[in-house]
Amino acid sequence: MADVTKQEVVTREPEWMEKLRQDYLKQVATLTGQTLAPAEYKVAGLSPEQKQAVIMAQQGIGSYAPYLEQAGKAYGQAGGLYAGTAGAYDPNSAQAYMNPYQAAVTQRAIEEMNRNAAIQQQGLASQAVKAGAFGGSRFGVQQAELGRGLADIQSQRIMQDYSQNYSQAQQAAMNAFQNQQARAQASAAGIAGLGQQTANLGQQTSALGQGDTSFLYNMGQNLTAQNQKELDATRLNQQQSAYAPYQQMSYYGDVLNRTPSGQTSTTQTSAPSASPLSQIVGAGTVALGAYNAYNRPY
Repeated sequence: MADVTKQEVVTREPEWMEKLRQDYLKQVATLTGQTLAPAEYKVAGLSPEQKQAVIMAQQGIGSYAPYLEQAGKAYGQAGGLYAGTAGAYDPNSAQAYMNPYQAAVTQRAIEEMNRNAAIQQQGLASQAVKAGAFGGSRFGVQQAELGRGLADIQSQRIMQDYSQNYSQAQQAAMNAFQNQQARAQASAAGIAGLGQQTANLGQQTSALGQGDTSFLYNMGQNLTAQNQKELDATRLNQQQSAYAPYQQMSYYGDVLNRTPSGQTSTTQTSAPSASPLSQIVGAGTVALGAYNAYNRPY
């Protein structure tokens, strides 16, 4: 069979364009051969304020215990005082309140009665002498009646004075007992109130300490959040710097694909075949697109 010779029109880009594409493919090959390590994630640690707040929180645990201990002792003392007021009144305590001058007053009254009785005896004797009946039975009866009356009056006076003194002593002792009980109850209430205030002080101290700790921790948490933002921004900048060459190459490839080629045509005789340069450029563009899609940051 005779050879068939075909004429073929070969379209080629200008030399400067081919050089740009060749340079582009070399750079793509270089980037493709590099290992792109992802930017490292970093977590901001606890700030000094947060660490101090943790220490304060640990030190503040049980800070109220001494106050509660003091409050418990106060309640115990108050309970003992109040329990002591439950005792009954002792009537024998009235002896301590008896008027020591009562016997002297009574003795003085008896002496006055004796003096008056002696005067009456003398008057009775004078009358009997005048009547000539001195030493008679009638005189004796009158004398006996006068003595018996004096004894009755003296006995009544003694009993009256003692009874009055004892009644006053009982009233004084009762008043003193009631006043003492009232004072003890008031003291018990005051000590119990002091115990309550001590317990409240412990609670307030603990609450204030927790408030300071929370404030310090929250302030430190805000600082930690700011540090985390700075770390994230640094990582993003590193990531963008790492991907910048690939983005530039992608943009460069887009520019080359959209640039008019200013192609020239020549005629030559050859077997039909595809342009090797076009195959390389097409393959490089596809490889770059696949690489960018795989390594695109999110």
